[in-house]
Amino acid sequence: MVAVDDDPGVLSTLHTLRDAVADEIAWRWPGDPDGMAALHHYVMLPPGKLLRPVLLLCSALASGAPLHPVVPAAVGVEAVHVGSLLHDDIIDQDGERRNRPAAHTVFGPAKAIIAGNALYFEWFAALTECARRGVPADRVARAMRVQCTAGARVCRGAYDEITMAGWIDTPVEDYLRMAEGKTAVLIEAACRVGAVLAGAAQRTVDAVGAFGHHLGVAFQLRDDLLPYDTTPDASGKPPVSDLRNRRPTLPVLLAYRSAGRADRESIRRTLLDPADPSAALTAMHALVTRLGALDEARAMVTREADRACAALARVDSPGPAYTAVLHHTARRLTTGNDQEPGRPETALGDPST
Repeated sequence: MVAVDDDPGVLSTLHTLRDAVADEIAWRWPGDPDGMAALHHYVMLPPGKLLRPVLLLCSALASGAPLHPVVPAAVGVEAVHVGSLLHDDIIDQDGERRNRPAAHTVFGPAKAIIAGNALYFEWFAALTECARRGVPADRVARAMRVQCTAGARVCRGAYDEITMAGWIDTPVEDYLRMAEGKTAVLIEAACRVGAVLAGAAQRTVDAVGAFGHHLGVAFQLRDDLLPYDTTPDASGKPPVSDLRNRRPTLPVLLAYRSAGRADRESIRRTLLDPADPSAALTAMHALVTRLGALDEARAMVTREADRACAALARVDSPGPAYTAVLHHTARRLTTGNDQEPGRPETALGDPST
């Protein structure tokens, strides 16, 4: 039997959904813009991996919805994600995103902040477009409530991440709760919104929500591994960003938890006084590898991906081809090869693209 990751039918469906979202984005932000539209065109095109839009569409289509009415919601969730990246790059003082200059270095921080705010509102405006395309008003209202709740939780997660900077004693459990808010909440919301717009039963909405939650945690933990597991260009952003901002990510916290006194002091010094971030990354890589933290973090990614796939068993789906894509997305995290056959630009490992 062909494994789901290699199933050409799954890959074809995945590419079709990505193309549908990419076409809609290109239509909404056409070329040769000026003003704020120029900044939006710069950050929205060419699109990233479109993870969240594809998850929204799969959750909707797996529940029997037609594609056209829910595509605006998929574009909306990509808009809010990109808006958050605009703000993140300013907060983190990162000058690169998706292997090119970050928007705030091209247009200026003030304009990038305002443009990011505007993309947040696009998330909600997209639901009104779904209504114009025939989605019943009560479903749109329910989706709006999901988005409002998720938006507030994402902001709390981002705030908590900043608060944790410099705190090498942060318990791993507290870090995981932050990761849920920072990354998992929006992925869960994308899945829930898709099912809600399709009119799915609450059992299915909760099931795809659980899938999105565990997948989101797995993606954030995989993101924490990228500076140690990939080449500098693979993630599209500076691999030293977390160390430069004195942020203890999962491998660092796991290493610190298991380390003896001397290694703890080395971890603390490397994180809190990175005069040379590149040298600090090299030193931290050696520490987290020797202390087994990378293997432990990889095992946690696999566990969360397993939980995500298990949640799909509770989905009452008239569209099994789309639940297969959801399975595929989760399983790609555990293969050690995040690239898609024939699509080298769509690595699944980094939730920030």
